[in-house]
Amino acid sequence: MVPALTRALKVLEALARDPFELTLAELMQEQKIPQASIRRILITLTDREYIIFDKKRRTYRLGFRFMYLGNVLFNGSHFRSQARNYLKKLAELTGETASLDVRIRNQLLIVDQVAGPNSVYLYANPGSAMPFFHTTAAGKIYLAHSDIIKVRNVMNKIGFPMLTPHTIDNIEKLEKEIKRVKRKGYAVDIEEMREGVARVAAPVYDESKKLLCCLTIACPAFRLNEQHKTYEFGKLVKAVASEMTKNLGRI
Repeated sequence: MVPALTRALKVLEALARDPFELTLAELMQEQKIPQASIRRILITLTDREYIIFDKKRRTYRLGFRFMYLGNVLFNGSHFRSQARNYLKKLAELTGETASLDVRIRNQLLIVDQVAGPNSVYLYANPGSAMPFFHTTAAGKIYLAHSDIIKVRNVMNKIGFPMLTPHTIDNIEKLEKEIKRVKRKGYAVDIEEMREGVARVAAPVYDESKKLLCCLTIACPAFRLNEQHKTYEFGKLVKAVASEMTKNLGRI
């Protein structure tokens, strides 16, 4: 093994774990790496954009280079080509735009998308990132699969950025919404991230029953304003996501 490379990989692995950002002192303590060595590692990784240094918080976190590499890996994988079949099915069943949303650290990324026969342009394309989980259906799915104490701590830390007048603006409303998501098995947002746009999302699990990604549809908000339509789309998205989960072992 190459000692310097091993140390650099350990630093990256440490930053990939909760709480996803660490100070120099915390990294030194956790990794038992001499200060001179770890400084060289951090400088190199920062220069190559594999990590980001937050000057205000004096912390390091993973950089967007991993988003790019992850997307390259995903685009070239057999999983993506098979997952696209479910996106096509969902787009045909609903007539709307179907997307595959994946959590990459503290953001949701649209990694693939298929337009349905009734779809309209909704200002989000593959590669688009959604930073605020409380504002979008896929984000609510991930929050519903997170420890509620951690959710409270994070939301107390970042607050509730209001992207539209319909965005959830306090922890009581968010916890009520999380309970609804758990009960129904799918999540909905109507004009909570972007005015005029609504989304419905359902979870896809891997073979170990861990949340892998979300199948989502996006449509003009007026199409979800009637409760029966929301329920209908929710059932469809949930059914296709469940089918994808069931067949993952064959993908």
